Amino acid sequence: MLSHPTGRAGVRDLGRRTRPGSPRRAVVTAGVLAGVLALCSCTSPGGEDLPPTDDSTYHAGPLFAEDSPWYLPIPDDPELDEDSADMVAALTEDGGGYAITQEFGVPVYEVDASTPAVPVTCTETWGPCPLEEAPVRIPDGATPSPGSDGSLVVIDHAAGRIYDFWQAEQVSDGEWRTTWGTYAPFGGDGSGQGGGATAAGVNLLAGLVRLAEIEAGRIDHALAIVSDKSCPEVFRYPALKTDGHASELPCIPQGARVQLDPSVDVESIPDITPGELAVARALQTHGGYVRDSAGTALGIVFEMPTGDTDVYREVAEFPWDYYDMPHVPWDRLRVLAEWDGS
Repeated sequence: MLSHPTGRAGVRDLGRRTRPGSPRRAVVTAGVLAGVLALCSCTSPGGEDLPPTDDSTYHAGPLFAEDSPWYLPIPDDPELDEDSADMVAALTEDGGGYAITQEFGVPVYEVDASTPAVPVTCTETWGPCPLEEAPVRIPDGATPSPGSDGSLVVIDHAAGRIYDFWQAEQVSDGEWRTTWGTYAPFGGDGSGQGGGATAAGVNLLAGLVRLAEIEAGRIDHALAIVSDKSCPEVFRYPALKTDGHASELPCIPQGARVQLDPSVDVESIPDITPGELAVARALQTHGGYVRDSAGTALGIVFEMPTGDTDVYREVAEFPWDYYDMPHVPWDRLRVLAEWDGS
């Protein structure tokens, strides 16, 4: 078993990813931005900017559509990519799949109409920033992830939106700044205004393993996978773009759907931890999508705890951030030819 992998040569900043708005990807998303900028009017009759409100029906269920790529189960006998074996060899190069829970995990906050809204400034010039359309409800005490991504998700039940931030920081009691940010509507496919604050253009919440799911021991959606083996230039739906920079073949496109062979009896694996079991089952039923580059061949992104309880140690039995989940049979992964198994 590996010790904390940040001390191992060749594994560095496991959750780190590159800029989500490289020139190549900015070109890919220009049409998306242009097509959605006019969807929302966020100014009051008196000219004062106000946060949006929406009587959404998705408050109690999955925040993305049940028929979206993130929630549809993988069918029996899906068609596999002709290069599946090579892609899996690339993904498993580091020997495990790392649980990214703390430094580059994603903190998630939920708000409603009672939460004050604050202006958000985006510092990059990749086009109109969706978070600057109107003030955003952000709770007092919200804290981005401590790694260089500075990730943050705010689920706004009044607006019916999931806001995601890349390199966010609070600059005063009434103002936030972020390198880039977007939002996705409740009931959508995981992308939205500006795509998403990930390399693949999907929302940061899409595929994220939530704390409540770890406590329940059940994950009923596809997982968010990051990899330094992401292919340059090439991507697949649900990805809208890529920051892939793998310099050698084989590589794996962002948006590729990865599945753990469902014939494996994961419940019978000796010493498998509750967290590993939940991840393995989800990979069998729903798989996972490569949605970002990172500092490792295979990482899975989890919600970062924001309270005093660490469910990863206490419930999942992950002894540290970047735990390599060694009891999951990573060599039994496979890559689908298309997201829906066709």
